[in-house]
Amino acid sequence: MRRLIVGLSVAFALTTSTALAQPRSSDRSRAMVPYKIGFENMHAEKWAEAAKAFQDAIEIDPQFDLAWYMLGRVRMQQKDYVQAVLAFTRTRDLSLAIAGHQFTDAQERQRNRRDRIIEMDEVLRSLRSGPQNMQIQDQIRQVEERKRQLQESINAGNDINVDTTVAPFVSVSLGSAYYRSGNRAEAEKYYKEAVATDPKSGEAHNNLAVVYFETGRAADAEREIQAAEKAGFKVHPQLKADIQAAKKKTQ
Repeated sequence: MRRLIVGLSVAFALTTSTALAQPRSSDRSRAMVPYKIGFENMHAEKWAEAAKAFQDAIEIDPQFDLAWYMLGRVRMQQKDYVQAVLAFTRTRDLSLAIAGHQFTDAQERQRNRRDRIIEMDEVLRSLRSGPQNMQIQDQIRQVEERKRQLQESINAGNDINVDTTVAPFVSVSLGSAYYRSGNRAEAEKYYKEAVATDPKSGEAHNNLAVVYFETGRAADAEREIQAAEKAGFKVHPQLKADIQAAKKKTQ
C-alpha cells in the first residue's frame, strides 16, 4: 500500500528568535546562487550534489524557507525520510514566521513579495522540467496560486499579508515524509492541514484516504477518494478496490 501514497520528490538547529528575524536582502541574493545550482543538480538527478547546494544556500541564509523545502524534496529522493521531515518542518515553521513578520514599511513588504515570486519561479521550473503526472500538476497549481496571490498584492500595493497559511504543497510534503518514516498519525495531521488550506488538493485527499484505509477507517477513506476524484485527481484503481473490500467486511 505504501506505493499508493504520493510523496514529493524532496541540519535543523535554529532558534525561534532567529526564525522570526527578517533576512538581509544581501544574504538572500547570495543564497540564490547555490539555490539555482541545486535545481541544476536535481534535473541531472545528482542528489548528493543537489543536497549540498541547497545546504549551502541555507548556510548563507538560514531563513530561506524554499531552500529548506527543496532540500526536503532531495531527501525524499534519497529515501532519507527522517531528514526530509526535519527539512519540511523547518519550511513550515519559517512559513509561519514569515506570515507573522511585521515589515518596517510597505516598500520592504513589496520587495519581500517580489523576492518570493522569483524563488517560486525556480520551484515551478523544477516541477515542469520533469515527468508530468497528476501529483506534479497538483503541486504546480498550488505554487501558481500562491504566486498569483503575491502578484495581485504587488499590483494592488496593499499591506494585506497573503501568506497567512502554510502553503498546501509544504503540508503535503511533510505528511508524505512522516508517512514514509512510518508515522501515520503525523502524516494524517498534515494531510488534513493541506486539505483545510486547499480543498482542491487531490493529492492530499488521496494520501489521506490511504492513511484512513490503513488505520481501519474505510468509510472515511471512501469519502476522501470521492473528494480526490472531484478535484480531478486520478486515484489508483487498486486503492479504490481495497477500500470497497474493507467496507464490505464492516457491513
